[in-house]
Amino acid sequence: MPNLRPLRLPPAEFPTLDVPVTPYPARTLWRLHGQGQSALYFSLNRQHRFSHADCPAKLLYLGEELTTCIWERFGDDVLNVSARVSMGLWSTRTLSHVQVPELRLCDLTDELTRSRAKVDVSALIHPDLSVPKTWGLAIQRHPANYDGLRYRSRFDNQPCIALFARALLIPLLRESPVTDLVDAPEADAFVTQHQLSLI
Repeated sequence: MPNLRPLRLPPAEFPTLDVPVTPYPARTLWRLHGQGQSALYFSLNRQHRFSHADCPAKLLYLGEELTTCIWERFGDDVLNVSARVSMGLWSTRTLSHVQVPELRLCDLTDELTRSRAKVDVSALIHPDLSVPKTWGLAIQRHPANYDGLRYRSRFDNQPCIALFARALLIPLLRESPVTDLVDAPEADAFVTQHQLSLI
């Protein structure tokens, strides 16, 4: 019989739990997105970690570090034995800054927040995406009315932000293009360091 740890899904009483609201200071974050697409494009993509189909608000995924955005988009390709990425896909990505105001977050990088929410890290990075999606849905529905959640990338362990498309938040966001991915020195360094083949 396999020796399995418990799979932790949001408990029935999750809406009544005192899960902290963490203030997050106004700052500039990174976004990697398609050319010709706004950096402020919110979506419910079934391949994204917390984007449950029943979420009342769409999500916008941002990184605190530029390379974290590259990892989040191309990490599975990098970790394949062949380490190949389509040049057609790589060359159509743009890096932008997204300036956010002070936010009220559910900070899942914080030990106390996870303890109060009754979740461990394994549920948040579970390979069955229905598990973290269920947490994303529960957090959006929590009466604390968070602006989003903070979590760690499963690739480089750096913090990411998933913003919720709240009506009062969206007008306060500002985007500014930085460079196409193919022109970013950090992207060239990433390719070299991780022995990535662009084909």
